[in-house]
Amino acid sequence: LYTLLDKRYWLVFLFLSFGLLLLTDVNVISSIMPLPAVDTYLSFLPFYWRISLIVIKNLLNSLNLIVFIVSLISYIMYAITEKHHLEEEVRMVSQVNAELNSYIALTEKITEDRERKRISREIHDTLGHALTGISAGIDAVRVLVDINPQKAKEQLGSVSEVVRAGIVDVRRSLNKLRPDALEGRTLKDALCKIIKEYQEISQITIHFSYEWETIDLSVAAEDVIFRIVQESITNSVRHGHASQVDIHLYEADDYMMTIQDNGVGAEEITFGYGLMQMRERLAIIGGSANFNGEHGFTTQIHLPKG
Repeated sequence: LYTLLDKRYWLVFLFLSFGLLLLTDVNVISSIMPLPAVDTYLSFLPFYWRISLIVIKNLLNSLNLIVFIVSLISYIMYAITEKHHLEEEVRMVSQVNAELNSYIALTEKITEDRERKRISREIHDTLGHALTGISAGIDAVRVLVDINPQKAKEQLGSVSEVVRAGIVDVRRSLNKLRPDALEGRTLKDALCKIIKEYQEISQITIHFSYEWETIDLSVAAEDVIFRIVQESITNSVRHGHASQVDIHLYEADDYMMTIQDNGVGAEEITFGYGLMQMRERLAIIGGSANFNGEHGFTTQIHLPKG
């Protein structure tokens, strides 16, 4: 009845049911007014009627018990059915979640391949053409240097212009690889921006401490640090299921950065694409990284001074 009735009328139903139960209970009524027991009335009836009424009374009592048992069994069956439906929905959600993770991994792979192809095109269209022109110009200078020195000088001027144009194109390509958050911002401002974005889109608290105010990092180093912080927060949310991340950039014997979360951690650290990329990026600027999967996940970054 609880599952069938509108919840607004449930209390009314309870009051009416208990009220009727009290009004029809002979023990309650006999305490208010003198009322003989039913058996007393039956004793005045003929034997046949008395037996018939006793049988009917016992049948009603048995029916009451049977109805209660059937109702209880029906509720148990209903609860079991609901549990099975819930388990089926959880299984479907798990399957959808697994498919979604596969889709995300595939999307990341496609994005990575596209980025590699774009970088290859950039190198081919800029640096490749510039080097080809420089090579051809140098070959021409080697021929002209003994025959016509003046013409050789002019040719060297053309080669110099090609070199300058190539440098401009390479810088333009490198700027395209720079994270958008770092465009026109300091490293601290860029990190604050992505931290704010992560906290807005996910249920995670990030404590950020920046003590590199006096450090002058190169553009390449800023890009690496930014990408490492970005990758670490993503891993804490996606793989560690963390609710809190502490990021501390400070100065000791070297320039240090510690990123620690309160997630599930890892008994054995598997170096996937993300962690390998961290180490490769750091190696470019002379840095190193250590990882610890106990008590959450900790990333320790070392950047040498000078």
